[in-house]
Amino acid sequence: MELYIRSERDQMKKIISKILIVILLISSCIGTINVAPVTVNAATKTNWPKGPSIYGQTGVLIEASTGTVLYDKKCNKKMYPASITKIMTALLTIENCKMDEMVTFSDATIHSIQYGDANMGCSVGEKMTVKDCLYALMLQSANEVATALGEHIAGFTKNFAEMMNKRAKEAGALNTHFANANGLHDPNHYVTAYDMAMITRAASKYSVFNDIVNTTTYTIKHNNKRKTDATAIQRHKMVWPTSGYYYDGIIGGKTGFTDQSGTTLVTYAKRNGMTLIAVVLHSNGTNVYKDTKELLDYGFNNFGLQNVSNNDQRFDSDNKVTLQSPFCNTTDSIYIDKTSNIVLPKTAKFSQLTSDVKFNYTKDSFATITYKYGDKSVGTAKVVYSSDSGKTDSTVTVASTTASQQTTTAAIKIAKLQWQRTIQAKILQIRNLQPQFLIKTLRSLHLNFRDFLFLWWLLSSLL
Repeated sequence: MELYIRSERDQMKKIISKILIVILLISSCIGTINVAPVTVNAATKTNWPKGPSIYGQTGVLIEASTGTVLYDKKCNKKMYPASITKIMTALLTIENCKMDEMVTFSDATIHSIQYGDANMGCSVGEKMTVKDCLYALMLQSANEVATALGEHIAGFTKNFAEMMNKRAKEAGALNTHFANANGLHDPNHYVTAYDMAMITRAASKYSVFNDIVNTTTYTIKHNNKRKTDATAIQRHKMVWPTSGYYYDGIIGGKTGFTDQSGTTLVTYAKRNGMTLIAVVLHSNGTNVYKDTKELLDYGFNNFGLQNVSNNDQRFDSDNKVTLQSPFCNTTDSIYIDKTSNIVLPKTAKFSQLTSDVKFNYTKDSFATITYKYGDKSVGTAKVVYSSDSGKTDSTVTVASTTASQQTTTAAIKIAKLQWQRTIQAKILQIRNLQPQFLIKTLRSLHLNFRDFLFLWWLLSSLL
C-alpha cells in the first residue's frame, strides 16, 4: 500500500513538473508570439472633464455598456433609497415570473402600508396579472404591489429580501442591503449610488423593463375586486413629453422619497448609441431633476464610445505572427471581440490608454484586456479564441496541435489540487534542466493550442 501511494505521488510530481516546464518554455517564447502585450502605449497626460456640482448628497453617472464611472460624488456611501428599491423588485419579478401569472393580495400585504404611502388601492383577495403589477409598481410606485410581488415570488418578505440581496451582489452592488420589497424606511435597508446604478444596469438589459419605465400612463382593467378600470401614472417627470423636465433620449427610471431618504432618483437615457445611468440620492425636491439633467448633459457632451477592435492594432490582420513549433501542424486564431467598447472623453485618443491583460480562460475567450485612461478604468475587451483558421478580421494566426487532450486534461486536474504545496519546490527543481530536455518533455505532452493557453493562464495566475 505504501509503495502504491509513493508511486502515485511520483506520478503527480512528474506531471506537475511537465506542466511547469511548459510555462517556462512559453515564457521564453512569448515575445515571439506577441499575443498579449501589457500596454497599448505609455500614457500621456490625461484630462478628465470636470463634473457638475449637484444638490444631492451622493450621486453617480455610469456608462451602461462598460460600467465605467464618469462622475462620482461619494458614490459608495451607504444611503436610504426609498422607492428606487422597486427597480430591484421589478428585476426579480421579470426574471422569475411570466407576465400573465396571477398575483393574489393577502391581508398582510394590504395592511403593511400606512396612510399616505403610495399605493394602487388594492384590496385583500384581489387578483392582478404580473404585468399589471409591474406597471403599478414602476409608474404608480405602489407599495402594496411591491410586497405582493415579493410574497408571490418567495412566499414571505424576508425570503424575498434575501433574494434581493443575492441578486444585488450578482449585479455588482456589493454595499447594499435590502430589508423589504418597496423601500419604506428600515434602518437596515440601504444602498449606495453606485450600487443602484449597477442594479439599474442589470434591469435595463430586459426590454420589458425599458418599455414599462418609458410609459407615462397604463390602464389596469377591472378584476374580481376592482369594479372599474384604474390608471397607473408615471411619477418620473423627465419621461413626460409635456413636462418642463422632459429629457431628450430618456428611457426611464424611478423616483423615491421618505423623510429619512430625502428625494432620490434613478434615470437612464440614450443618445448616439450610448446609454448613461444617473443616480442622485438625498437631494431636495425638484432639485433632483436639475441634478440629473446636469449629470446626463455632462456625460453626453463630454464622452463617447470607441470600438476596441477598430483601435487596438495588436491584433490587426496586417500584423500576423505565426509561431513555428516542432509539434504543431494546424492554425488557430485569436482576436479582440468586435462588440467590445470603451468610453473616453471626446478630447482623448485611444493611444493615450494603458492596458492590462489577464488570462481568464472561459468558454468563449481566454483573456480580458482592461483599458485605463490615467487612473480611470474605461472598459474591457475579451480576447477570443477560434479554431476557424479562415478568420481574417483583426486576427493573429498561431500554430496549434491536433494531438490527444486526455493526458493534458488529467494533468490540469492534478495540478489544480497539488499546486499550492508543490509549485515553489518544482520551480527550483527544473531551473537547471537543459533546453534539449525541456523540448523533449514538452513534445511528450502533445499539447494543442487551447490547452497551451489554458496552462499558461492557470499557472501564471497562481505564481
